[in-house]
Amino acid sequence: MRVTNKSMTNTSLSGMQLNLERLAELQQQSSSGLKINAPGDDPTGAQKVLRLKGTLLENAQYARNIVTGTAWLGQADNIMSSMGDIVARAHEIAVEMSTATISAENRTAAVEEVTQLANQLVQLGNAQAGGKYIFGGFKNDVAPFDANGLFTGTTDDVNIQTGINSTVTINYSGPKLLNGVGGGVNLFTEMRNLSTALSTNNQSGIQATLTTLDTAQTQITTARADMGSRMSKIDRVSTNLESMNVDLNKELSGTQDADLLKVYSDLNSQQTAYQASLAVTAKISQLSLLDYLK
Repeated sequence: MRVTNKSMTNTSLSGMQLNLERLAELQQQSSSGLKINAPGDDPTGAQKVLRLKGTLLENAQYARNIVTGTAWLGQADNIMSSMGDIVARAHEIAVEMSTATISAENRTAAVEEVTQLANQLVQLGNAQAGGKYIFGGFKNDVAPFDANGLFTGTTDDVNIQTGINSTVTINYSGPKLLNGVGGGVNLFTEMRNLSTALSTNNQSGIQATLTTLDTAQTQITTARADMGSRMSKIDRVSTNLESMNVDLNKELSGTQDADLLKVYSDLNSQQTAYQASLAVTAKISQLSLLDYLK
């Protein structure tokens, strides 16, 4: 095979170009810390990186949903605890005022406190979390209970997505909790019954409220237990999500991150190789027939 000066020069230039491209690739990896800086660097790896990053973005949204849900559930539990305190106080008043030794004047004086308790119950029923009414269902931009405890919201579940096929209900039905819808007692009605019995000095009427107020307390306790189980579920989901993200980030790092020690070593070797190719190409380009005729 005939080898000319031109073919030797072209071969040298081609090799030098390959060395230069490899040098540029290593310099890019050393500056970015990534071994995949463009899809062409590793098409299969680049596709995997996109998939992993997409999953991490979805998980980030789930995490934000969980923060919102935790706030709702925590606020609802606090509100229900306060409702329980109100019912307990109403029960104490009923016990105290149901004895025969209590005068009509004392019973009438207790009406004001019971009225205040009923008003507090309405305020708690209209409690908010994140600017939304907790017990209003989908109609959570306006107060769900009027001054008399009449519910004007909806009974829809407010759900948050915590995973691809996982949701958690973060609200509680206002009518079920306070109006006794679905099997229970109407707390507002019972407060009015107690107030009426006190104001009319009706001892038997006062005694009758003791049982229904006990039922009301159980009603709130049951609701709190339900919300507590949801809180436990959302805590488990959050823990699993954090663990999943650790694994995903580890896999992502293993796929796209460069081994910087190896990159720096290869970079030094490639710089030496490139400098050598420059020197060889420079020598070859200077040779001609006249050099051999001297």
